Amino acid sequence: MVVSLRAGENAAAADLVIVQAESAASLGTNFLIGNSSGTFYISNTNNNTSTTVPGIPGRVASYTVTFPNAGTYDLYARVRVGAGAANDDSFFYGNGFGAKSPATSTDWILCNNVWSIGFTNAGDIVTGGGIVQTGAWKWIDISQFNGGAAPISFTVTAGNLTQTFQIGGREDGFDMDKFAFGTSGASFTVSNLDTGTLPASLTLTNYFPGPDGMAIHRFNPLYNGLNLDGANPAAGLVYSGGILLGTTLNGGLQGNGTVFYVSLDGTSFNAFRSFTNALDAGNPQGDLAVAGSGFFGTSRGGGSSGVGSIFLGSTNGGNSLIRSFAVVSADEATNSGGASPSGLLALSGNTLYGTTTAGGAAANGTVFSLSTNGSALAVLHDFSALDSNTGTNTDGALPYGGLILSGSALYGTASGGGSGGAGVVFAVNTSGNNFTVLHHFTPLDPLAATNTDGAYPGSGLVLSNGTLYGTTIAGGTGGQGVVFSMGADGTGFAILHHFSATDPLLRTNLDGASPCASLALSGSNLYGTASAGGANASGTVFSVNTNGAQFQTLYAFTAMDPTTGTNRDGALPVVGVLPLGSSLYGTTFGGGPGGAGTVFSLALPLPPAMITQIVHNPNGSVTLSFLGSPNSTNVIQSTTNLIPAAWQNVSTNTADPITGIWNFTDPAAGQIPIQFYRSYSR
Repeated sequence: MVVSLRAGENAAAADLVIVQAESAASLGTNFLIGNSSGTFYISNTNNNTSTTVPGIPGRVASYTVTFPNAGTYDLYARVRVGAGAANDDSFFYGNGFGAKSPATSTDWILCNNVWSIGFTNAGDIVTGGGIVQTGAWKWIDISQFNGGAAPISFTVTAGNLTQTFQIGGREDGFDMDKFAFGTSGASFTVSNLDTGTLPASLTLTNYFPGPDGMAIHRFNPLYNGLNLDGANPAAGLVYSGGILLGTTLNGGLQGNGTVFYVSLDGTSFNAFRSFTNALDAGNPQGDLAVAGSGFFGTSRGGGSSGVGSIFLGSTNGGNSLIRSFAVVSADEATNSGGASPSGLLALSGNTLYGTTTAGGAAANGTVFSLSTNGSALAVLHDFSALDSNTGTNTDGALPYGGLILSGSALYGTASGGGSGGAGVVFAVNTSGNNFTVLHHFTPLDPLAATNTDGAYPGSGLVLSNGTLYGTTIAGGTGGQGVVFSMGADGTGFAILHHFSATDPLLRTNLDGASPCASLALSGSNLYGTASAGGANASGTVFSVNTNGAQFQTLYAFTAMDPTTGTNRDGALPVVGVLPLGSSLYGTTFGGGPGGAGTVFSLALPLPPAMITQIVHNPNGSVTLSFLGSPNSTNVIQSTTNLIPAAWQNVSTNTADPITGIWNFTDPAAGQIPIQFYRSYSR
């Protein structure tokens, strides 16, 4: 039986055609018609895994399908994977419409590994992703799933509305109930496909194709919490196989976040995984940990208990939920193992190491280890209860930033607790032994919200040559956070930069405020983001030398429209940047023309110029020769004293486009006993 529907004039332009699998015009002799509680289906009874084609006519089923309108359609299938999982989960479908030769490879598309994907909940929008489900009827968008050969959609032209569609049998134990053809680009739920109804009038559209300036991708606005590409990226980018991988906390076709990839120039973007949050990962937040052709990630929601999970994914859309965290007590918010993981996982061999921000024995989070197949979870440390009056404890609480691994030592931060109630830096052995607090951040002044060393470290750490580098969200002399360094043994704590106080009304400053992301180290420079402040109160990208010198605000994001929360380039960068070649890559949580964040690329500053010659002229002036980057624009500054230094701009020069040389003459130099000069490019 074939049922077709067309959306009305006031609804989204969509068509849906339902095809019952057992209603084939010609059903090969190797297919069996079965009945499961009133659901009639077909199964291939002759295993055929050694070839990439059906091979014989007995493994081919043919259907005559009449479409209501011309257009491009995705192929959907309602299938059930048998007990053999990966051995009971594949079939062939015709490479386009028309009768196919059973033995010609170019006539067929192999669809394999569907055991690891699929959707069963009525409200789920069906895509080429999903979660591992065997033994249950589930819908899959076959045209969006690359599980064997590159998938295709089907084009129907005017005057040729009746077409022949064919499938081929491959593995036994694989049951097929229905096929459906739905207009490409429309969002069909499980309920739509089960009942043959059309989706609501909402059509999700990519309003911002291609890059725009520094924004190499601009996430689309949300409609009822949904969009095509995701919203609010809350994890950093990773580079793998020539592309950037990242996640969004919200949005996507299911409203619970996405995994995406984007090319370095922004011309290729694909949100290849939408999370459902129903027996699936939901709202991914931690940075991805790449492992070969796959990646591990954390979700603060979802999982079987709704309190977070660890998942394994791949860029073909496949996803495995390898661990769900246990349900938390309704009264005390405690559990065994922790809840809401939101930081970077450290990977070593077949073991993952991470933190949870909630749950555990005292509801203050945990440090855990987990085998990469999800079978063995061990709690390495339960963060202890806080004093109800002071908010202090001995070991910290609520670790958000994830872990880094060096040898057998794990390093991390806890955003609260400690002897000052303002968080800690800690280390623990991979066995769970020797948990040590390396630094307790000191209490904040109750009125000014300042201190000497920062407060509430919400990010992870960077380790280089025995030194740890990190940030705090608050505290410091300006009350807006700090960049700090310290020895991996807990000695030598130092502040590399205090972020300045913000204007109490405008929330602006020169350098940014509230850095809550991990730093990136390249050479002797640390690169990071401040989630707020800056010239437009939308956050900044900054750099600072590992010795604390040469702090620079590399970029201040533009002001957001106060009504729509939009701008051109993004705002509120809550994660760090990734140095690649001559650029920094990162994301913003908000802003952009869709108000849902951006992926951006920012050119690294040119290396500083050198003074190659100083000439004292007869008239008392001084001529300085500089060597820098060809055709660069350079600002020259001078000061009469280095401690304290009060640098003043005295000239702007353009370097020679070939040699990179330029000269500057200071006519007033002879009137000043001592003068120092420096230059920076812009």
